[in-house]
Amino acid sequence: MPDLKQPTLTSAALPPNQQPGAISTSPAKPVELTPESNIVAKPLRAPNFINLRPRNPNLSGYWGNRAVGEKESGMRYDQLISLGFRPAKPDEVIQADGSPCPPSLNRDGRILYGDLIFLLIPREDYVGALKWNAESAAKRVQRFGQTMNDGQPASALGEIQRSVAAQKGKIGVFIPNQPELDSKTADNSGPKSL
Repeated sequence: MPDLKQPTLTSAALPPNQQPGAISTSPAKPVELTPESNIVAKPLRAPNFINLRPRNPNLSGYWGNRAVGEKESGMRYDQLISLGFRPAKPDEVIQADGSPCPPSLNRDGRILYGDLIFLLIPREDYVGALKWNAESAAKRVQRFGQTMNDGQPASALGEIQRSVAAQKGKIGVFIPNQPELDSKTADNSGPKSL
């Protein structure tokens, strides 16, 4: 068996600043403490890695859950894929300042941030879906005191008055006078006087 000579470790093999005697033995200069009154209040903020956008302006980006619920179900991810989203590749996106996607988000050619995955969809499809949602929500929500008659807004009070006229003697509209209204709606949260 060949004789392998092990090198001997000595301080001579250390870099010059780590060799014995290289460290100054003189006492360190005292460091002045900044007065608390001179310290400016500021938050500690982690970099915003999730402010990504597609390089191609005809695509829209979306952070979707890839693992949700019991035993990290991938159902939501599957739903997003079936809606037309697809996983973005790191070279397809940039940060808001124009810098490339951080390598820490790159996992197996996809962009992952915890249980979120960055997805892309054609902008026309995404903006179209947002507009459709806004329009359908506006149709479902009515202004207070308005009802719909044949698809047209109508005054609820006018409708009640017409209904009352049709039901003469059966029902009536109660409209309180101003002092009674003020007494019912006054601020009564303070101490009561006797």
